[in-house]
Amino acid sequence: MKKKKKTSLFKVIFFMFFFSFLVIYFSEVTGYYEYQNHQKKNLTEEQIKKFEADVASGKEVDLTKYLVVEDNDYNNKLSKLTYKISQGISKIVESGVVNTFKFFSRLIDE
Repeated sequence: MKKKKKTSLFKVIFFMFFFSFLVIYFSEVTGYYEYQNHQKKNLTEEQIKKFEADVASGKEVDLTKYLVVEDNDYNNKLSKLTYKISQGISKIVESGVVNTFKFFSRLIDE
């Protein structure tokens, strides 16, 4: 019988980091991040021009009309699950720390 080779955890983690690095590197090389910032800058400049035109024409100005706020909702099942897991871990660590200090305080009080 042939034995299957087990891939080590180190190799899997290494390749995940390497792949992540490549994705980030190529997004930087292609200028994706700069393009996104350029688009935001252009949008802001357009809003400033509209604001100045409205002020010059004497219109009533409300700053909330000119602010562009992206309200993205990033909640999904995975983020909710990881949040619950982190809350559970936090409770466990907190109770461990509290119980440890209670134990040491009892030792000191005796």
